[in-house]
Amino acid sequence: MSEDKGEIVKHSFSAEGNLTNYKSYGNKSLVENLQNAQASIEKMQYMERIWDRSRSQFMLKFLTCSQNDDWTRFRQIGAEMCSKRQALSEAKFNYMESQVKAKIKKQKWEEETDPLKKELLEIQVERYVAGNAELLIKFEGALKEIETLGEIHDQLKERIGDVSEEAFEKAEMIGHLKRSISQGIREVRERGFIGIGNQEYLEQIGVCVTTAQAEIRMYLDTEKESGGSTEILHKFLDYFAEKYKGVVHQQADFLGFSTEANKTLAYQPDQDQQKLKE
Repeated sequence: MSEDKGEIVKHSFSAEGNLTNYKSYGNKSLVENLQNAQASIEKMQYMERIWDRSRSQFMLKFLTCSQNDDWTRFRQIGAEMCSKRQALSEAKFNYMESQVKAKIKKQKWEEETDPLKKELLEIQVERYVAGNAELLIKFEGALKEIETLGEIHDQLKERIGDVSEEAFEKAEMIGHLKRSISQGIREVRERGFIGIGNQEYLEQIGVCVTTAQAEIRMYLDTEKESGGSTEILHKFLDYFAEKYKGVVHQQADFLGFSTEANKTLAYQPDQDQQKLKE
């Protein structure tokens, strides 16, 4: 039994299928056009290895993981890795199951004596073989994304330093201040005022909307001189978060909560290392 994909054309459109002489476009038979199409597929198959995933390295870095705050960005990298890990695990087991199913079908094919049933089993085996080949391409694409995420994790972790749940909880305040005001900036640019959704967001973390809107308008006056980059935007977000981080404590007093996270609920990465030693 051949595993050559080209054999599918020969097998499926044999004389017994009554399609060998089927007239197709270009004054050729359907089999000839299938063979020409197969040649085009093989010629361009290298492209599937280049675009074997939905996102390039650039997209992962600058679109998917481009949040305005380091910790928020780091969290997104972790979420993306979790998603890819789960998908990779599922793909691995699907591939393994398909491999075994192909072996079972092949075993039945070897034992089958009825010519037509044997032919059907051969087609079914070829289907599994072709499907597994397609799956491996996507599997490899997922590996590329995982390695990219690992690389940008290392680069960002070097800048952040100590990574723990406790440190993340402390950084959440700054992250939400930056996110709320950056979304507010987009709305003021678009419509001249902060929309009701982001007004609520700002108020939830203790920021006066009128004050925020005034800060944004002053910033937009200077943005025209940015020189075409977003450097001035990031400086403004840093300035705003630092200037107004105290309002979160005022909001906490109003809500009756503490701004401090419960450290006993926080995971420490070195806990796993300690368990390994024990």
